[in-house]
Amino acid sequence: MKNADLLITNARILSEENQTFSVVDASIAIQGGRILEIGEQKNLAGIYDARKTWDAKGKLLLPGMVNTHCHLFQTFMRSLGKELTFMDWVHRSVRLFMPLLDDEAIYLAAMMGCLEAIRTGTTTLVDYMYANVKPRNADAVLRAFDDCGIRGVLALGLTDVKQLPGSPVPSTTFSTVEDSLADIERMKLDYAGHPRVSFMLAPSVIWAMTRDGLADAARYAKEKNMVMTMHLLETADDDRFSQEKYGKRTTRMLEDIGVLDANFLAVHAVRLIEEDFDLFERYHTSVSHNPVANMILGSGVAPVCELTRRGIPIGLGTDGAASNDSQNMIEVMKSAVLLQKVHHHDPNVITARQVFRMATSEGAQTIKMDDQVGTLSPGKRADIIVVDLDLPNTTPWYEPVTSLVYSGSERNISAVFIEGQLVLEAGKTTRVNEADLIHRAQQKATELYKIAYAK
Repeated sequence: MKNADLLITNARILSEENQTFSVVDASIAIQGGRILEIGEQKNLAGIYDARKTWDAKGKLLLPGMVNTHCHLFQTFMRSLGKELTFMDWVHRSVRLFMPLLDDEAIYLAAMMGCLEAIRTGTTTLVDYMYANVKPRNADAVLRAFDDCGIRGVLALGLTDVKQLPGSPVPSTTFSTVEDSLADIERMKLDYAGHPRVSFMLAPSVIWAMTRDGLADAARYAKEKNMVMTMHLLETADDDRFSQEKYGKRTTRMLEDIGVLDANFLAVHAVRLIEEDFDLFERYHTSVSHNPVANMILGSGVAPVCELTRRGIPIGLGTDGAASNDSQNMIEVMKSAVLLQKVHHHDPNVITARQVFRMATSEGAQTIKMDDQVGTLSPGKRADIIVVDLDLPNTTPWYEPVTSLVYSGSERNISAVFIEGQLVLEAGKTTRVNEADLIHRAQQKATELYKIAYAK
């Protein structure tokens, strides 16, 4: 007999070949946070001596979803700044609230975002943390990752200009690139060997970075083989600024200084033109598509179908709660598939299976973690969501992915395993006192709201 930490039994497991049929009466053996083997229950039961077993009760097991872009600190900004243009929204929500955030506020906001993410099937989350107003603010996010059990990627935000365009006051997040890189080195050392925490680099946006700062960040990312991510062409403001400042479009400037490469993840990429597709294809750049946030802010429709046609990897993201209001990747999948259909006036232009791959295996590819997560495969991390489709909103169901994308909701996420640990069971989180955290978060947010919007 072989040893295993956990044997999940009595499950349906989605076939990786066609995402249509599921293996019934299947088991997954897990050891040290990784999947050892997947097979028929009657076979694995005779092979593995497991310390624990967990009965899936015939429910469907899927790979946990990968959220390639969010801002957890913005959870405290839900519903603020609505019905405003992009720059007005920035001023009325983020820039009013962000300077008030202390470590407690960032921690509680991150916990609310992470718990919502887990409840809706996300197991890996990239937090684009640019609210670095006070020293070591980002450490509060790392503590939240650790406490709630999610697989967290901290993308440390960089802003090395002292005055942001259109802002009458100095930037509250200004830091030299040298200081920011020293900070990320410190955090990497603090969390060295942590099985669920990793790091990326996140220059904010072209108009919040100097040319030299971007070049230095890109050089560091290459030396450390780190993914670098950046808001790119979410609106026409990027190109307008770049043309005025550098005499060329945003992507051409980024090409000149060595930003574009296979480890670059462009967030939004709504306002692309033909030469951008050529550049992304040439440099093997990936894209994080955030359809709900793009719709709420009226930014436009990202050219997902052309990116797909060119073979450019696409992951899905919720964006921050200041623009999206939720961290629900099921909602993002449905929005992604419907937005392209209505935009192209073609119901066949994109499928539920395609967006499910963007939310799982392709999303993992965009953040260079596809060797770890994104599919249920031996050797990969045991990040598994247990989906109950036998509920009124998804009954009857015939093809599980289609049902989850078009009809699914938080109610369908019955349990969640991350690194082989049960972090959600029967709709309840297992690692923290959720009611207490919600109470504390509401109190803290209300306190800051009264200050930010005092008349």
